[in-house]
Amino acid sequence: MYWKRSDLLFLPVGGSEEIGMNANLYHYDDKWILVDFGISFPDETDLGVDILLPDYEFIKSLGDKFLGIILTHGHEDHIGAIPYFADNINCPIWGTPFTIALLKRKLKESNKDNKLELNILNINKKFDVGPFQLKAIQTSHSIPDPISILISTEKGNIFHSGDWKLENATNLKEKINIKDFQSVGSEEILAMVCDSTNALVEGRTPSENFAYDGLLEIIANIKGMVLVTCFSSNISRIKSLLDIARKSNRSVLIIGRALLRAIDAAKEVGLLNDLPDLLSLNDINLIPRSNVLIISTGSQGEPNSALSRISKGNDKYLKLKKDDVIIFSSRKIPGNENAILKVQNRFIEMGVEVITDDKKNVHVSGHPSKDELVDMYSYIKPKISIPVHGTREHIEAHADLAKKCQIPIVIKPKNGDVIKLNASSPTVVSKIAFINHVYDAGEIVPINNERFTARRHSLWNGFVSVSIVINQDGYLATTPQITQIGVSDSNTMENFIVNISLKIESLIDDNTSIKSSSDNDIAIKIKKLIRGEFKLKFLKRPTINIHINRV
Repeated sequence: MYWKRSDLLFLPVGGSEEIGMNANLYHYDDKWILVDFGISFPDETDLGVDILLPDYEFIKSLGDKFLGIILTHGHEDHIGAIPYFADNINCPIWGTPFTIALLKRKLKESNKDNKLELNILNINKKFDVGPFQLKAIQTSHSIPDPISILISTEKGNIFHSGDWKLENATNLKEKINIKDFQSVGSEEILAMVCDSTNALVEGRTPSENFAYDGLLEIIANIKGMVLVTCFSSNISRIKSLLDIARKSNRSVLIIGRALLRAIDAAKEVGLLNDLPDLLSLNDINLIPRSNVLIISTGSQGEPNSALSRISKGNDKYLKLKKDDVIIFSSRKIPGNENAILKVQNRFIEMGVEVITDDKKNVHVSGHPSKDELVDMYSYIKPKISIPVHGTREHIEAHADLAKKCQIPIVIKPKNGDVIKLNASSPTVVSKIAFINHVYDAGEIVPINNERFTARRHSLWNGFVSVSIVINQDGYLATTPQITQIGVSDSNTMENFIVNISLKIESLIDDNTSIKSSSDNDIAIKIKKLIRGEFKLKFLKRPTINIHINRV
């Protein structure tokens, strides 16, 4: 350990050099707090993996030094890991009303709803967590109730931005007050840990009204059925679509468990008090297609989503056809581009028009563009800039902008960097090797677990199974049974397997040392034989399983 108990430290567990899995530790006076605890999604190289989880081992090792988790908002990349680690989280969790309402529903689905202490925090009201004094500041994002957090200690103050932008969502009655940020800046901020997602984007990020106007113009002129897919937690977008449906004389059908969960949470906290009567799937064919607007999950091409099922024509209730339109009112999360394109292409093949934000104003980001970042630096005036929430490209762009804003010190973090902030020259003082984890077969395991290596190997090289029966004299009682999956389907395979079987017979019947060998030794010799033959013939190294029976 290369720090003292009195050091003020910042340690990103996830979210630095990547989009997603936001989890950031802060240390002071031998105590720790965590801001956000999210998941991320795998790319196409992580076959068979649905989500990626942060490494919890270091946090777990802190024991009672770990005092609490503070959530900036309810997106999956900020709260999604909590249900998976609920049995091991022994500290309180704080969040705004919608964030906690959403988290409660996620925990209930996982049967973890009685495991954790969940607390509502109040905007602009300070509260203490051990040696840390915290204050939530309202901002705007693509989800209700997002906050930035002021973290105050005796060694310095830190402004953790969370995900933010400065334009209010008027349909959520957001009231961002720039004076709140200016007030923070008057408190001598040592470091600002800030969102980098749009650090490459010029100008300013517009408000929800921008997407509302674009969607209204398009939907009002569509003759057929309209399906809009968006992020399930974007209640502001959902409210926009409900209003647009009313103005265009369309009834609304909601598809997707995550959407229904978010809507239910929004109703609980008073954000959707005027929700109209919704269609059910059974009603969909009872009214003209021109009077239907569907809101669906699946905007990221998720293979098990309702949208993906509809795109394949596998939904028994809902079939899109020519003159229908699907609108992707969302951005592409990096890594999901190919999956999204496959879904879009399937709709195009049906003759369905696909509209995206690449060509039409149907989506607006929840993250600050360059001009807003400049504004925030002018408000907060930190001595240290720490760009997070972005790939290396985003972080580099944010760092360059911070330097242009004349921030004295800019630190570009990597996950696992232990950054000492209260030094005369703030720097990385240690490195912790965090390994992404996954939920697999009912347990949480590291992504480098041997099982995933074996699966990838079998995927590309195939699988061979050999079953042999040896009698009490050490001879084969019957012909070896060999099967293969995924190596080759060529016409030569059948004869090849017969020849392999004969070679196994010769190996056992002609080798006197085999008679006294253990099953494991015999299996090793057979594997060596098979591996060499398959490599020579097919240039493959299949996974080989040997099953030995003795009679």
